[in-house]
Amino acid sequence: MDSRVYICAPKEYMNKLNEMGEWDHGLFIKRLNPYVTKDVLESHFEKWGTVLFCDVKTECTSGFPRGLGYVCFCSEEEADVAEAAGPHKLGGMEALVRRVVSLKVTGHIQLYPFSDGVSVLFLFSWCLEKSLFLPTDN
Repeated sequence: MDSRVYICAPKEYMNKLNEMGEWDHGLFIKRLNPYVTKDVLESHFEKWGTVLFCDVKTECTSGFPRGLGYVCFCSEEEADVAEAAGPHKLGGMEALVRRVVSLKVTGHIQLYPFSDGVSVLFLFSWCLEKSLFLPTDN
């Protein structure tokens, strides 16, 4: 189970996020062909930079692909270049790719069996504490 939280925000807000701490920069992929593996995902995206890790999400009970993936790059610039190179066609299907950040993880990752509601509540509290909610145009 992966308990990381991915944040997708407009580029102009990324500087504010960068002030809050260290982030992993990557791409979240939706509408992924079910036959695409981690190796296929990595070999496709390594054209645009150093892939630190990648993952193809599966159903926890059946192991069947969920059509979702994540690719983490070595730098923000590499992730930007990979996103700009789209549209990305993987396994004969065009995938939907979004730039995301997640809190930088170093060393061993300790995963906790929190429900999604608890994780979201924690993220909401953390964002309030860090004054991370930014004004919108509306």
